[in-house]
Amino acid sequence: MSGPMPEPRPSSSQRRELFDTLVANTWRDVRRFWRSSFTGAARNRENLRARIAIGLHFLEYGSALEGAKAGHGQEKANQLAADIDTFIAHFGPDATTEIALRTLESYLAFNDESGIDLGAIRAVVERHGNSRKSGLRGGVETVTADDIRRRGMIDFMSFAEARHSIRSYKNEPVPASSIEQAVRIAQQSPSSCNRQTCRARIWTEPSDIARITALQNGNRGFGDQLGGIAIITSDLAHWEHAHERYQAWIDGGMFAMSFAYGLHAEGLGAVMLNWSVTHDQDDRLRRLIDLPESELVITMVGFGVLPDRLKVPVSQRKPLDYALVLDAPLSAAAR
Repeated sequence: MSGPMPEPRPSSSQRRELFDTLVANTWRDVRRFWRSSFTGAARNRENLRARIAIGLHFLEYGSALEGAKAGHGQEKANQLAADIDTFIAHFGPDATTEIALRTLESYLAFNDESGIDLGAIRAVVERHGNSRKSGLRGGVETVTADDIRRRGMIDFMSFAEARHSIRSYKNEPVPASSIEQAVRIAQQSPSSCNRQTCRARIWTEPSDIARITALQNGNRGFGDQLGGIAIITSDLAHWEHAHERYQAWIDGGMFAMSFAYGLHAEGLGAVMLNWSVTHDQDDRLRRLIDLPESELVITMVGFGVLPDRLKVPVSQRKPLDYALVLDAPLSAAAR
């Protein structure tokens, strides 16, 4: 049975106020994306770093495809080489250029016997190949299904079911090594074109935690027990097109979940603290932590040392048929 809900509708003036608030906040989002992204042209270091990451990812996955042919992605490879040249000239070598150069080396090796003229690419590799060598890699590697299964086949359902949103913590410091390991795990999250736009900005001093949690409306009754708080962000400077306008939220959400699982794997408790706010509240947090304008706040994650015994919400999951739609028929009329 369906029909209109019996709740009274807001008045016209109330609806107008709600609409105006929505438009004002949406416009702020649009303006931030326009100013931060490299729509039209790369304008700063992060924009160019992002374009390099996109270019090297294109070459990596192209070389990994079955039946990859000599000369594939040559235009992208030339652009990548030019971007590396520009980046090093303006900002010097860094991790991104090192990975990109290793990728171009792999690309040259793949095409070594093709007879294709890759002189411009080779010149960039020869010019900058030794500019930074810290062991970072690029290109492709061969793995086996057996190795993937051996390392990946854990009882993940049991692991996931053992994770709870924790709202009770011991008054003990969180080991820095555990925080670092959780962030390393979060870095393994998928990201669009492997751009890796996300950061975990973390505070463990009680006074700092208190100032941050005071701005978040969801930690009452336990915020003062937290051993640390992470603010997960994603940098809009790494995005280019209008169709990518929501991708920072998607990548940031995956990063945040992986971080929470990383804390769980370290034997720590954690709780997601949402940052669903209007821009006036967002601006207060930005001023407090001196957050660059290009970074979006995705969520907060509170964490700490688990007590020996505690109560948690049941948080019963819905039946599987609510979440799974398998092989639904497609529309014959769709084009």
